[in-house]
Amino acid sequence: MALSGTSYAVTHLPARSVGSLQLRKDAVHKENLAKEAVTAAKLAKGLSAARASSRGRSFRSDVSYAVRAGFAESAGDADTARLADKARAADNATSVTTATTAARAGSVPNTDNLGGRDSSWYLGESTIVDIPRFTLGDDETRVMLSHGPFTVSARCFINQIAADDADILISTTQTHSAFHGFTNNPDLNPGDPQSVRSILGVDGFTGLPQFESAARGTAIAPDGSEIRSMVLYAGLNLFGDVGRCTFGGLAIL
Repeated sequence: MALSGTSYAVTHLPARSVGSLQLRKDAVHKENLAKEAVTAAKLAKGLSAARASSRGRSFRSDVSYAVRAGFAESAGDADTARLADKARAADNATSVTTATTAARAGSVPNTDNLGGRDSSWYLGESTIVDIPRFTLGDDETRVMLSHGPFTVSARCFINQIAADDADILISTTQTHSAFHGFTNNPDLNPGDPQSVRSILGVDGFTGLPQFESAARGTAIAPDGSEIRSMVLYAGLNLFGDVGRCTFGGLAIL
C-alpha cells in the first residue's frame, strides 16, 4: 500500500497465500526448488511424475514414469515409446523380414529328397528322349534315334503292290548285341535283314488309315550301351493326309 507518497513492501507472505493464479508461466524452474522439495506424495492425485520436457529439464532418475499414456506430452510420443524396444531390436525392416524367413527356411526338409529318396534314385531328364511326331512320303526314311551302336529309323512305302507300309527298324554297329521288339533277336549283328530287326510295323490297303503303337522295344550292347525302353507309334494315311506315314514316340536310355 502507499501512505503519504511512501511505499511499503511486503516481505513476508502469509502461509498458503500464493497459488497457481499468482505464478507467471515458466516462473518456477528446477533451480528454484529445494532438494527433495517435490516428491511423489506432494503431487496431485493421478500423477507420479512429469516427463522430461523437450527443453532439457528432467527430474531425478529414481522418479517413476507416468503410469498412463495420457500423461505423455503427446499421444504420438506414447505410441512411439511402446515401439521403441522393437525398433532397437532390428537394424531395419528388411533385415527383420529376412531373419524371420531364414529361421523358417532352416526347418524346411532337404529339397534334394523326394518321397524319402534323394535325386539320384530318379531318372534324370536326359535319360528320356522325346521323338516328336513327323511324316514321310513314299520310299522315304529318317533316323528317329541314335544311341551308342544303335540307330532307330523310320521307313515309309506308299502303294507298293496295292498296299501301304510303315516300319520302324533298329540296327547296330556292334556284334552280339541283343534286341527285343516286334521281333526278338538275342544276337543282333551289323547287316542283319529287316526281318530280324523290326521294332514296329503297320500295313494295309492303299489309302486306308492304319495305326499301331508298341511299348516293347529294348536293346543292349556288349559295350554297356542300353536303350531300356521304346514307346513308339506308326500310322498310315492319318488325319485325312492320304499317302503319308506318321511316326513318333519316346525312348528311355
